[in-house]
Amino acid sequence: MIRRTLLACALGGVTLLALRAPGRDDTVWAEALQQQQTELTLSLTNSSVKEKLGLPDFTVEVSDVELQGASKTVADVLWSDLDFEEEFYMIPRTVSASVPVTSLLDALPYDRWAELGADGVIVGTARRSANGWDVDIRLVGVKGDYVKKVVFGVEYHCTLPNPRLCAHYISDDFHKKRRLLDGVARTKLAFTSDRDAERMSGRLIADSGQGKEIYISDYDGANPQRITVNRSLNLGPAWSPDGRFLAYTSWVSGYPDIYVASLFEVRAPTRPAGGTDKLQNQLPAWSPDGMRLAFASNRSGNWDIWVVNRDGSGLRNVTHDPATDNAPVWSPNGAEIAFTSDRTGSNQIYVISSDGVGLDRLTSECPCDRPTWSPAPFNDVAYTYGQGPGHDINIIDVATKRVLTLTDGKGDNESPSFAPNGRHIAFTTTRYGKTQIAIVDRKGTIQRRVTDVGTNTYPSWSRSPQ
Repeated sequence: MIRRTLLACALGGVTLLALRAPGRDDTVWAEALQQQQTELTLSLTNSSVKEKLGLPDFTVEVSDVELQGASKTVADVLWSDLDFEEEFYMIPRTVSASVPVTSLLDALPYDRWAELGADGVIVGTARRSANGWDVDIRLVGVKGDYVKKVVFGVEYHCTLPNPRLCAHYISDDFHKKRRLLDGVARTKLAFTSDRDAERMSGRLIADSGQGKEIYISDYDGANPQRITVNRSLNLGPAWSPDGRFLAYTSWVSGYPDIYVASLFEVRAPTRPAGGTDKLQNQLPAWSPDGMRLAFASNRSGNWDIWVVNRDGSGLRNVTHDPATDNAPVWSPNGAEIAFTSDRTGSNQIYVISSDGVGLDRLTSECPCDRPTWSPAPFNDVAYTYGQGPGHDINIIDVATKRVLTLTDGKGDNESPSFAPNGRHIAFTTTRYGKTQIAIVDRKGTIQRRVTDVGTNTYPSWSRSPQ
């Protein structure tokens, strides 16, 4: 069953339905107050050079404890979001804490910010409004000809129950306007976790053990929400391209089958693959258009890759081999499917057209597993690599077959999932003790640890802002 309070009510105090309803005010919206054409010397036309930016606490127009707390949260989260994408060098807020805070641009201590090497300062001013609060964000130049010039100015309307969402929106908007980058601050992660430590019930296997449920969170791990509550084994969640559905594997009926749950409607999950105790299905992957699911099934007598329409029609076999084919993932254009197969004796990554022709072996290393295809314009596949017990995350260019190892051999690193802009990968790792989810960038820098409660596996990064 699906947790109805998540579907019908609020997530972190903001009703998700309001975000998607056409013709209604979004929970977080932006209206440009001014967009001066003047840019800092380090501008969009020279985006290979990072601006060094300061982000002090926001000022609040009147004494308002609640608003001060919310604006402090927005400033902290916004700094973290901007720092994450590494398009700007963000001066640590601990370093700039002693610089006086003001909303008056003439009174801004430009000399102090210049001593810290800032090219600009993001100045925020918060005030109450009729249906929440407004925050005025301005990027003000610090150096040279751009001192005291506002080169970015937008007012955002926020709600007090969820200031983090306001910060995420501002970050994505700032990245889009300043760097033409689609940020990921409003995206989410889905994953499997045993954090509620509930024993399984009704699972028809010898060891009933501890249940594993599906959860979602913000991309940085905040606001975790439980999706399944069936006290069974639920694995491998996969986001639909529009972010409205999760497909996953569940043993709630006593055998593995594919379930599709709506996050916005209160209704029972569908089972498009039509599994039985004899015909088992696992590890679904959505096509880029959201109309089909690829998955692994034993219905041909061994594990092959199959495709089915999301309504359960159009079932067809993609691979036909006596070996075990598993863990499918679609290419960004939907023309091909990458998957794992042991047809040569050890697990390797293969690519086949979605209609089942043109098989190509992609990897030739030690055992490989759990491929994830990067979004356009990248053309590479990340996967789990290694004999074990330790594994690493590799990335291979589909055209050139050039391989790069992203993780550093610390712990066991598995199950990669690309961010929707292709710049980062979420994965599971034991480097912190229990298996947790972390994020690594394309340079192999571990950006952040996402989870810290229970054991967490099978991360899936949403394709669209939530």
